[in-house]
Amino acid sequence: MTVRSPELLLLDRADIEAVAPPLPEIIEVVEETYRMDGRGEVEVPMKAGVHPGRAHSFLHAMPAWVAGERALGMKWISYYPDNTARGFPGSSGLIVLNDPDHGHPVAIMEGMWITLVRTAACGAVAARHCARPKPARLGLVGCGGLGKWSLRVLSALFPSLSDVFVASRTRESREEFCAAMADEGPWTLTPAASVEDAVRDMDIVVSSIPQGSERPLKADWWTEGMLAIPLDILTAWDDEAFEAIDMLVADNDAGLRAAAAQRRPDLRLPDELASLSDIVLGNGPGRRSDRDRIMAIPTGLGSVDMPLAWSIYRRAREAGIGTEIDLMS
Repeated sequence: MTVRSPELLLLDRADIEAVAPPLPEIIEVVEETYRMDGRGEVEVPMKAGVHPGRAHSFLHAMPAWVAGERALGMKWISYYPDNTARGFPGSSGLIVLNDPDHGHPVAIMEGMWITLVRTAACGAVAARHCARPKPARLGLVGCGGLGKWSLRVLSALFPSLSDVFVASRTRESREEFCAAMADEGPWTLTPAASVEDAVRDMDIVVSSIPQGSERPLKADWWTEGMLAIPLDILTAWDDEAFEAIDMLVADNDAGLRAAAAQRRPDLRLPDELASLSDIVLGNGPGRRSDRDRIMAIPTGLGSVDMPLAWSIYRRAREAGIGTEIDLMS
């Protein structure tokens, strides 16, 4: 008897976009993953990374097993912040899905679409539980892919969002962002004259800026009741901002502290961090008062990639989308 490995399905970005669930469903997939994590149904080790000699560059291996969704696989993602000067995207990613019954790979997928959307959805889950009701004012600091998807995903969750202020390193980039996104929703998009204008007096502030030594977001700009979601993790806010908050929420306490030890060893994090998984499960409050200043940090867990990737893979199989390849014969 000839023994054959299963054929792999190759899915590029166009394939993924063709079968991806709608944004409200993606938010629910991510939130349910946090619930499963809180119930101990997820195995996700610390990221294994290499740093190939370029400032702030890395490649991370992110395996995960989400038992409740039978979602098994790994993401391999790179970040080279100086790539833009070469005409390349700053990040690239691949996702490999393995069948949990026999361990063989069944799909290879472009990984950045899922990374951008699920990261924005992680922020949206945090906002659902930690923002004040019916937020109206959104500040975006950074207007790359994460800025675009944060606007889309948060607006899918909060129809109340009406005023969006966009800050970036150049006037051209924020003006282009506002022009490109103007027709996607009923918002008023304003290119902010300064970073402060996109932070002070906002209900929600999402930052997604490249790693660097500068900390452009200042503690003095905190507004009572504001929720900050640093999708750049520890890049944007200055040290004093962490002392001014009333609650720090993270989806991975150990991962956040390890990142701080590596990237900002002088930064003092609160002794106790609230767990996003516990909050989602109802085991703790996301917000204790309308005046609380809250920072919620999604650290980028591989576990939130896998259920979404498997959902897309199953949809692609059902729709007959993708290219079958045989790498194992």
